[in-house]
Amino acid sequence: MEHFSKTLDYRVVTLKTATDVVRFSFIAQNSISYLNLELCQYSTVSNYLGTSCYNCALKLSNSFINTEEKCRKFFTQSRRLLYTWHLDLPNGRECSLKNVPNSITYERDPWNPHLAKIVPTCGFDLSILSDLVEDFISINNDKLKILKWILKMSYSSLPLLYVLEIRIVNKFIDCFYPEITDSAIFKDFIMHFDFTEWISTHEKPEILEYLLQYARYYGREDLEDDFPIDEVIDPCIFNRYFLNIGPILKYINRPRFQSDDYQLYFLNISSMRPNLTEEKLLRVEKRVNRERIHQMLQIIWMYIDSKQHYCTQAASEALRLIWCSIPDAYISFKEIKRAFRGIFKAGELKNMYDFYATAVDKTSESDEPRSLQHLCRALIRKTLRKNQIWIPEGIRQICLPKSIELFLNLEKVFITSNKFAP
Repeated sequence: MEHFSKTLDYRVVTLKTATDVVRFSFIAQNSISYLNLELCQYSTVSNYLGTSCYNCALKLSNSFINTEEKCRKFFTQSRRLLYTWHLDLPNGRECSLKNVPNSITYERDPWNPHLAKIVPTCGFDLSILSDLVEDFISINNDKLKILKWILKMSYSSLPLLYVLEIRIVNKFIDCFYPEITDSAIFKDFIMHFDFTEWISTHEKPEILEYLLQYARYYGREDLEDDFPIDEVIDPCIFNRYFLNIGPILKYINRPRFQSDDYQLYFLNISSMRPNLTEEKLLRVEKRVNRERIHQMLQIIWMYIDSKQHYCTQAASEALRLIWCSIPDAYISFKEIKRAFRGIFKAGELKNMYDFYATAVDKTSESDEPRSLQHLCRALIRKTLRKNQIWIPEGIRQICLPKSIELFLNLEKVFITSNKFAP
């Protein structure tokens, strides 16, 4: 049962479906009048925390919401007490649902009876727009014609293609892969395609390599600064999209350290190994820089997560590629033991390091610098990337022996002398 509080705390209600947005358009969309579209009886209305208000919706399903008071009565059944006892709230205690002051803060209690704001759920407009485009595609086989129309439009100062849900964008990829059907439209598609979103939600390495290669060929520059591909390596690891890492490292020379990913590694590991606390991590940070700790946390998480999900081989190959691309010294067992001793059991810590050593095919006793041949590889790849060249193509144009070419491309090279082994 709902109760009135002594002070007014407010809540916000989010509308999840088109039915609800239409029903409450008088408030949510600031319509001049309500819309009567023979609304569905079983719409889904939820509050800020996602707790459904089905009882309210069912009881008043035939009511049209054309006043703010009706809206409040819809969501707050206990409000009837105001009418039963002929009560009025003091002036200024409730604000207009159409014009909510910035000073109003929202209480997180889902049962709070005092309503302050009603809004469509985040991304509602784009979801509806994506559904509309999907309907167009289902009744019109000429996808290129639809795509050409989309490429000419924008949404909130961004290209429409960039903000559409990725499920819609996927429907256009098969127009160009494995063969380009219209080079002009394909170029526009590549220049507006949301690579970071797609990489974070799909593991299709052949298609990814194809798209990234053309992004480099067409000179798409925002993937270097505004939406850097460098920052998607760790999200791929979190999602276990290990096969994406190979194609990404043909576009960039090495991953980029991100403090957000550092924190996420800590949170993920500590949720499974509670001995890793923030206090203990801060003590490690006093002795070791955060980027180095990030590398160790990455190894630890890949070991724990891949073992749990039975994908250690794919994780191991991804780890090998990462360490083939960076110039940093190999991590030694002494180093990782010194950092995390007392946090992980000795046996598990040894298994974590063995996982890493097997992946990079190297057991390091100390923090010694990498070999000169590896540092040369890192510098060559960095130079190619700096000049915005597709790395495999740049290496091919140098006309080096095949074994060196494979080495620079981070491929596994098996030579008896071990001269070019990663």
